[in-house]
Amino acid sequence: MITTVKENTVSYDAKNTDYDGLWKNLIEELFQEFMEFFAPDLYPEIDFEKEVDFPNIELFQFVINSRKGRKYSDRLAKVTLKNGEEKYVFVHIEVQAIGEQDFAERMFKYFYRIYDKHKHPIYSIALLTDASHQHYEDTFRYSFYGTELTYLYNVYRFYGKDKEKLKKSDNPFALAVLAGIYVSENSGRTEKDDEKRFQFKQQLISMALEKYSHRDTYLSALLYFIDYILQVPAELQEKLYESLPIAENEKEEGKIMGMEKLRDTPTFGRLFREIEEEATKKGMEKGMEKGMEQGIEKGRQEGVEVGKEQGIKQGRVEAERNFATKLLERNYSDEEITQLTSLNMEEVKMLRESLEN
Repeated sequence: MITTVKENTVSYDAKNTDYDGLWKNLIEELFQEFMEFFAPDLYPEIDFEKEVDFPNIELFQFVINSRKGRKYSDRLAKVTLKNGEEKYVFVHIEVQAIGEQDFAERMFKYFYRIYDKHKHPIYSIALLTDASHQHYEDTFRYSFYGTELTYLYNVYRFYGKDKEKLKKSDNPFALAVLAGIYVSENSGRTEKDDEKRFQFKQQLISMALEKYSHRDTYLSALLYFIDYILQVPAELQEKLYESLPIAENEKEEGKIMGMEKLRDTPTFGRLFREIEEEATKKGMEKGMEKGMEQGIEKGRQEGVEVGKEQGIKQGRVEAERNFATKLLERNYSDEEITQLTSLNMEEVKMLRESLEN
């Protein structure tokens, strides 16, 4: 189940940020890219032409209980390998650093409970997003009088990552990691740090637009993630909005309107509404203009019809007068002429007088 992150119209305080939902959304939307970035050893073996299933791991009561008071997120994906075998990928995202042994034991418990339920091989990877935490554990060991157990799992830690290398990566998760590192390193920020956060967010959005302007799926998912995970105060939000280069022409407007996911975001949601309002306004103006053109054309047509009728009528009158004139020249009486034409007696008399004069 994808967690939907709704726009908070009152405040964009980082305390309200749903990190759990943001990471879940991004992993599910860009799972192939996730595996390519975080699991390059398994990635080539997966058949991505087959559908990836995301079972609801929160059905495990253990997981529900262990989440209380913690900050982490879990995803479970069922994939098909190119050889036809089904495997599971367990993704654990740890937001705050905790005791190494406690963490390792918990990773083992996740593993055996998932294995016990699904009976498929499991690839486990933990993303440690606390960029200030240097130490980590990737092994759980148990030993008691000859009974021994060693459980190894994959770890990707945000600590010490080369930021310049991440900026050069073509994988969209590189920008997500950069955002995660910044949030972790500036978790206790003050008002003085808001301007720096704004500048970093602006830079990250520009990078996403530059890198993925031709990949709408990447761009939509990343802009959504960045807009929420790096929230800024209202005055800087306004400044950020005014700096957006995405709505410079109709082509760019059409692109952003195709990213329905962004409709509820702090920054791009407003852009959505303004583009829609402008489109509605233009539509009304074009409608009025078209209506006026149609009205003028209709008037012309009606004028032509009236002109035709008047011309025909006038032509008939002229023909009658010419015929009456010839009858007068042949000495027909006024009474005879009124009987042979549509002219009345007065008109015949006036015509006779004009000829005599």
